[in-house]
Amino acid sequence: MKQLLLAGLLISLVVLAGCASGGGNIANGASGSGTATAMGFGGNVTVTVTVENGKITNVEASGPLETDGIGSIALTRLPAQMVQRNSLKVNAVSGATYTSTAIIEAAKAAVDQIK
Repeated sequence: MKQLLLAGLLISLVVLAGCASGGGNIANGASGSGTATAMGFGGNVTVTVTVENGKITNVEASGPLETDGIGSIALTRLPAQMVQRNSLKVNAVSGATYTSTAIIEAAKAAVDQIK
């Protein structure tokens, strides 16, 4: 039981560290869009981020091979939160850690394309 609890804690710390890491910085006043892909649970997850005057205005994520009802929730929820918060620092969806991590990584890489 202790090992399971410790493993869960370790996974949580890794996810939180990934959310807090650098990358995906939006330069003041930058505008444009970028698209990047990262490996999710079922396959590639592609994210397109649109920025206008340094503000995230749209995030679209697709992962047709992600698990319906689990990964698909992350594909809907995280992009909306990124726009709402104007930040790529969002929490992973419980049960969809791989998909959530892929969305965040791809979003950071997409924003890095916008200069």
